[in-house]
Amino acid sequence: MIHRVVSVEKLNRTFNTVREELREVGLLEEGRYLDRIRCYRAWLPTLQGFSGYVYDETVPWLNRIVGFVPGDIYIPLNAQVRPSTPGETLLDTVRHEFGHSWAWLDREHIDGRWFRRVFGACYGDEWESEPYFDRSEFVSAYACTRPAEDFCETLMTFLRCRRSLHRFDRRPGLKRKLSAVAGAVSIAARTRVPSVRGPRRR
Repeated sequence: MIHRVVSVEKLNRTFNTVREELREVGLLEEGRYLDRIRCYRAWLPTLQGFSGYVYDETVPWLNRIVGFVPGDIYIPLNAQVRPSTPGETLLDTVRHEFGHSWAWLDREHIDGRWFRRVFGACYGDEWESEPYFDRSEFVSAYACTRPAEDFCETLMTFLRCRRSLHRFDRRPGLKRKLSAVAGAVSIAARTRVPSVRGPRRR
């Protein structure tokens, strides 16, 4: 993995790019739903190899004292990213972390029956035994670590490839997860993010 100092300017551009993707799929409107999520460059480097993180449950008391809040995205000063490797770019990192932010914001929707049916457990669960990485079933080896990471890696891939999901036809398990995430996005866009523009007139 490559350590790079992520500038605030680049992070802001990347965050806004992902916001536009979320707006396009209906998960973000001005002042609504995922528009609540903010993204910051953490003021300390990571010593644990994180590319980014979200507190999607509670924030440890010491981190809370210094200003970390649940739901927001934090990218370490020395984020471990590969600029040319899908899944490991800064853009994909922010897409992935938005999955954790979405789960924090709307756990009721994320932890619906659809999630358990597709990912085999609740968002916050651990698998009884870590599954073997099978390319036809998982985006990446990291997706095998927890249901939450499987979901976030799948959302990341959905956002990146949303116009060409047919490319996953030969990866049936993954295609099923991508289709389920697409469905969850559609339902949230319809029921959680009512349009601020009002009805269209002919």
